[in-house]
Amino acid sequence: MAAAGGAAWRARFMLGRIRHDPVALARAPSHRFGAVPPPVVLDRSATAFEPGLYCNDILPDCTAVALANAARGVAALNGFDLVLDPARVPAFYGACVGNPADLAATDGAVMLDVLARQAASGFDVGPQTLHGLYATIDTRSRSALACGMARLGVGYWGVTLRERDMERAPVWDVQRGRDDGDVVGGHAVIAWDYDGLGDGDTLRIGTWGAWQPTTWAWVTARLDEAYGIVWRQLERADGTFFGGIAADGLVAEIEAA
Repeated sequence: MAAAGGAAWRARFMLGRIRHDPVALARAPSHRFGAVPPPVVLDRSATAFEPGLYCNDILPDCTAVALANAARGVAALNGFDLVLDPARVPAFYGACVGNPADLAATDGAVMLDVLARQAASGFDVGPQTLHGLYATIDTRSRSALACGMARLGVGYWGVTLRERDMERAPVWDVQRGRDDGDVVGGHAVIAWDYDGLGDGDTLRIGTWGAWQPTTWAWVTARLDEAYGIVWRQLERADGTFFGGIAADGLVAEIEAA
């Protein structure tokens, strides 16, 4: 169980991912990355980007927060800052759950609903409204998850957290025979980079306004759903994304899913 300090730290944050409907998830477009393997290491430490909190300490808006951070991350990889009004993130979450009077009293949102809304109605971040194409990524394939980060820029992931995950820790990990406590709830995060593809290798996920290192073993144990998103509004002036990837090609991959 968490020590007193861990409990105090845990109380600062909220979750907010409602578990997906397996039938709806099965109907969603599913991305296939083909035979090209992901890079063995994906190091983005030189990219000046930090995830934002956007009220996820007081609201269960993690699904909207992770979406905002995903868009900002892609923009940073493409070499520019995405101007985003912080107040628009909880506002978008409110629209996803029916605009109730008290957002703090809501239970969260389904990631597929959030993705569908931004695709159809847009995600108004202030200066512009983003419309992203999206597809699911096979959570059982580490190669596909890594390709999603490397090729699409950011993984938009849904995890189920346990009590031990709510403690302050240098790395979130799982160990054989260790009790990680009861399920706390669902959470949405972004997946950013990794130092290898083995069970004990670490990757960075963005959550609660910071980077949290995790092991791939932890991801295997906690990951429920994963998505890749392409925003045409965030491409470079020459029609490419980071690494010279053609935006048209990324869109074709998603549309063919």
